[in-house]
Amino acid sequence: MLKNISFLYYRKYQRIIIAAICVALASQVQFPFFTPGFIVALSALLLPIFLYFSQDINPLQLGCAIAIASPVFRGLILLLTHNATHAVTYTIADIIYFMLYMLIYYLLYWRLVYHNDVAFFLTIIICDYAANLLEIGFLTKFHGYTMSVLAIVFTVALVRATIASLIAFIIHYFQLLIVNSEEHERQYYHFIWVASAVKSEVYFMRKTITDIEEVTKKAYVLNEHLKKTGQDDEQKMAYAIAQHVHEIKHSYQDVIKGLGDYFNDQDNVPMQMDDILRIVTSYTQMIIHSRHLSINLVVHNTVDCTVPKHYYLVTIMSNLILNGIDAIGSRRNGEILIQVSHEGPDICLAVTDNGSGISREMIPLIFKPGFSTKFDQSGDIYRGIGLSNVQTIVQEQFAGHITVDSTPQVGTTFFVTMNKHQLTNSQEVTT
Repeated sequence: MLKNISFLYYRKYQRIIIAAICVALASQVQFPFFTPGFIVALSALLLPIFLYFSQDINPLQLGCAIAIASPVFRGLILLLTHNATHAVTYTIADIIYFMLYMLIYYLLYWRLVYHNDVAFFLTIIICDYAANLLEIGFLTKFHGYTMSVLAIVFTVALVRATIASLIAFIIHYFQLLIVNSEEHERQYYHFIWVASAVKSEVYFMRKTITDIEEVTKKAYVLNEHLKKTGQDDEQKMAYAIAQHVHEIKHSYQDVIKGLGDYFNDQDNVPMQMDDILRIVTSYTQMIIHSRHLSINLVVHNTVDCTVPKHYYLVTIMSNLILNGIDAIGSRRNGEILIQVSHEGPDICLAVTDNGSGISREMIPLIFKPGFSTKFDQSGDIYRGIGLSNVQTIVQEQFAGHITVDSTPQVGTTFFVTMNKHQLTNSQEVTT
């Protein structure tokens, strides 16, 4: 029997708390330097490593958390070893250092859409150097600056940034060796995402062919009827319509055949559920970051199975998650929870967001063909695959069903129940 695998992406506030506590504790490993109260601490070495691997966390939020955690640890120790005045002064200096550090990091690096290691390294040097200078200025009432002090402080910032960056880069590139390379991984995720969308569109184009054939038959029947009744002008129009629709059918078939050569099912390799979730969430996080949104993705999976028709499952997940992103929009502290679990002979996917929700009147309409509440700036309706087609894939490919539970201004949960045998069966259902 396969062992259930569960992985959970910690919520942002949990990672912020962990990072703040670790940095505050690391600040206790320190060496006095230059002026009383100014220290060279291990925390400034640990902080860049946290920042490097948590680039989805707003550094201003992390800075505030550290500013709270630091006095709890360093402040208490200072109260035990110094008088209250010195303890308060040194604690404020510590807070000033971290807040300025995070502000500079936020302005110079975090707001960039695309990050690179050189920019990160240079930003860390600037953050450490500037924050140290302000801390020294606060402790000496801005009378302690000399050329030698500036040179030493810069050297300390350079050494700490170099060591921290090297540690982060080594860990990062060791991870890349496991997954081949970050760029290849991103391209692979992008390919799966695009291929899923294309395969789903082709699936519905095949279904549309049947409707086109029916229209063509009716046009020819109308043509014959009008010919018998002697209505020549109307008969010619009906015949032209039949020919035109027939040409559209052939164009559809050519497109389907062309796309089928690139996205056929013969080369599909079954994919683990964990890998599907990792691809969907990783690519979605790129979208969230590119839009500068404050949305955290949390994944909880207790299902271990291989999915041959993973393209369709990616389509289902991505559409529900993107709907959640649109529902949350620019709201702060947005969260989308993706849960996959067993329910008897079925596998249940639940996607929950804390967005704007759906009114009770709208719920019966959202699975109707052509329904949408999304419009672009010009007023044109947004044409995605749509919940109607998501429902069709769930029903026809996975012998399942989809339901929704929503409360306006609270959030929405989509429940997708899929037959496990259909989900793990490699034979595609055609209609």
